[in-house]
Amino acid sequence: MKNQFFALFFGIIMLVGCSKRGDELVASLEVVDYAGRTVKLEKPAERIVVMADNSLVIVKQLEAINSVIALDSKTRGYLPLSIISETNPELLSLPDVGKTKNPNYEYIISLAPDLILFKGNQESSDMLQEKTGVPVACILSQGEYDFDIYTIIGKLLGKEQKAKEVISALIGQMESIKKTLLSLPEDQKKSAYIVVQNSKNNLFKTQRNSLSLDLARVNNVCATTSNVDEWGFAEVNKEEFLKLNPEIVFLDSPSGISSITKDEIYKNDTFQFVDAVKNNNVFHTHTFSLPKDYVYVVAEAFYYAHTAYPEIMTESIYSQAINNIFEVAYGIKDYYESWKKTLH
Repeated sequence: MKNQFFALFFGIIMLVGCSKRGDELVASLEVVDYAGRTVKLEKPAERIVVMADNSLVIVKQLEAINSVIALDSKTRGYLPLSIISETNPELLSLPDVGKTKNPNYEYIISLAPDLILFKGNQESSDMLQEKTGVPVACILSQGEYDFDIYTIIGKLLGKEQKAKEVISALIGQMESIKKTLLSLPEDQKKSAYIVVQNSKNNLFKTQRNSLSLDLARVNNVCATTSNVDEWGFAEVNKEEFLKLNPEIVFLDSPSGISSITKDEIYKNDTFQFVDAVKNNNVFHTHTFSLPKDYVYVVAEAFYYAHTAYPEIMTESIYSQAINNIFEVAYGIKDYYESWKKTLH
């Protein structure tokens, strides 16, 4: 099992007691991070600088958002697009400590954090820790479902129980989707194509891999496309797209006035010949430019399944799942109606 592998790999250790051996502090808490580095703390962190865009949502979901005292430029830039800007608008005024590749060391030191969550390699993590004197935990994004990210951050923040609760809720909802769609014959699976927002407004740039589509048992028509960049985005030519002929098109949610719109898809000379457009099956999806949030991965799987197979994934099942998962992870009750508005 993948999660068992990672659990062994990270070798998370909790030690009891804290004492001094000469000038050396013996930590009461030790965690091995994603770079294989041992992070030592006297106690769970209470003042954290988040310099890992994939970590802020985890901190929120573990009910430790009030411990965040500063953000890096990239994470701060994502905030207006994130649900956290609605649940915790005060984060928009947090200090900016610079880019992960060029942090403001002096400013970080002045903030007196007791932990930095950092998205970087071993060398840059070691340098940041050496320059600031603050424990640094390297937090990277793994492929597929890496729920160990909750466990690692949970231990560092003293939120182990909440981490288990969120992981359990996510896995439970994943099993619910699989069970609901169990009766769907393989030859009746729908096909879909995802249009992602990009700087050149290229309709033929897409997400090659989608955990949500896979979980929803919807075929991603570009899953085998070979022209893929380092970020996992693929580009298809017009002739290939016509042959793929998706039954559904999901458009990454617009993030500004220059974003791709549904109208552009319907009017495009190539798109108008595929079944999705001819049958008016073009829908919004949440932005793929944001860091991976497993809450959205699972929630969107319910959305995709409901869109493709409404007679199986009924609105009752779909709405209940959205309400449950957002209440556990984000503390928002009855979120379903608001969720639907984000997809208009």
